Amino acid sequence: MAARLAAQAAPTPATTIEIMPENWDAMRLFLAVETQWRRAGIAGIAVGLDYGVLPMAAGAMGIELDGDLFGRVRVMEHAALAAMAARDARRPRGRP
Repeated sequence: MAARLAAQAAPTPATTIEIMPENWDAMRLFLAVETQWRRAGIAGIAVGLDYGVLPMAAGAMGIELDGDLFGRVRVMEHAALAAMAARDARRPRGRP
């Protein structure tokens, strides 16, 4: 059991990605709120970001939150939800 928990907690190797300049603020904002997921059901499945925290986070970072930026964050949100769903589908039932 301890070995399984240690393997789950082990950091994954870093991957270098390229961020287009027009997406930089959206990426920064998404990473700032990446722990702010709304969850549903007994399993606590992530259903979307808590949009209420976006204005505070953007303001604290000196980023102007407009419709374009919000749309870019939502694209990242949808990609993250898809990745989490794919990860959960690979997990055996009854295991965290």
